[in-house]
Amino acid sequence: MRKTLLAAAILCGSALPAFAADKGLPADQLIAAIQAAVAAHPGQVKEVEVDEKRGNKVEVKVEIVSADGKDHEVRIDPATRQVVRK
Repeated sequence: MRKTLLAAAILCGSALPAFAADKGLPADQLIAAIQAAVAAHPGQVKEVEVDEKRGNKVEVKVEIVSADGKDHEVRIDPATRQVVRK
């Protein structure tokens, strides 16, 4: 799991400048959202996406592969680190 989070931190850190100044997430919020998703649904992180919703709301979508090989999507509110949808 440590390797996955490190890889996500490296990838996200290099991708953040591509967002406009008022869009995207700081790397520490993104990493915390990934950690919350994995805590809610243990497994290997397959993909992470930052989704902007209406009203300037942001969600982090984390695709996770569980130990049984099934794909799961967990959505996290990065401001509260709470699961929005599993």
